[in-house]
Amino acid sequence: MRVTVTLSAFFGIFCLLSFTFLDEGKFNMLQIPESDGETESADACENDVVEYFYTSSDRFKSYCDSLYVKVFSDLNRPSRKVFDYAMKGYAYYAGQGLLNKKNIISFIDYSLSANAKRLWVIDLKQTRLLFHELVAHGRNSGEEFARKFSNIENSFQTSLGFFVTGEIYSGKHDLSIRMNGLEKRYNGNALQRGIVIHGADYVSESFIKANKRLGRSLGCPAVSETIISSLSQTISNGTCLFAYYPHKSYLKTSSALHSDVVYANQFN
Repeated sequence: MRVTVTLSAFFGIFCLLSFTFLDEGKFNMLQIPESDGETESADACENDVVEYFYTSSDRFKSYCDSLYVKVFSDLNRPSRKVFDYAMKGYAYYAGQGLLNKKNIISFIDYSLSANAKRLWVIDLKQTRLLFHELVAHGRNSGEEFARKFSNIENSFQTSLGFFVTGEIYSGKHDLSIRMNGLEKRYNGNALQRGIVIHGADYVSESFIKANKRLGRSLGCPAVSETIISSLSQTISNGTCLFAYYPHKSYLKTSSALHSDVVYANQFN
């Protein structure tokens, strides 16, 4: 439950610091303790610094503003709405302790043409863009533009929502990254469907030139064979990936997008 108190009540109880990423440390839902006196509060600030804010807060919005300006340029800028959705869901799942690698976030904007680079991977700690790449959608999701999405096995359609990446393995598409769906209704069958990130020869500028559109997968977010090795090392094993499309039902019912959680980092 969100605790609301006046600014004056907070002053002297907690030290608010700028949003910081550390190599180690756990992100947990923060329960704010009561304090009996100013001395105890001062000691707590000195010895056990706590960062906290809600994703609806001005502080979180300011952090996202800063990231958006620093990371992107006119040549690689995603929709601000999609970026904000990705960051809010990231905070939601990081707050639940579901992300092992909290400095990396990836998102795909499936509302864009398949001929456009619509996959972004960001290092939040270093505030820089690591990848901006082409990515395929499922063959039954649409031609150049994806229009249909599914969580059903053998639908050969792309799934929406938030995922946490799994391990790297070598399968029928050679080097691949498993994906665990975090939103049961929309992508909970990702593992049993074999939805993975893999390289494909039909994901390239040359394929687009020859066919007027990017190739399509059986539902996987396929990427270029030239980047799958470096991409897998970056985003595998516990990073957040968001697959976006302005699907009315999804946007209305996603728990992550409608959350307002405390994102906190406790450290000495």
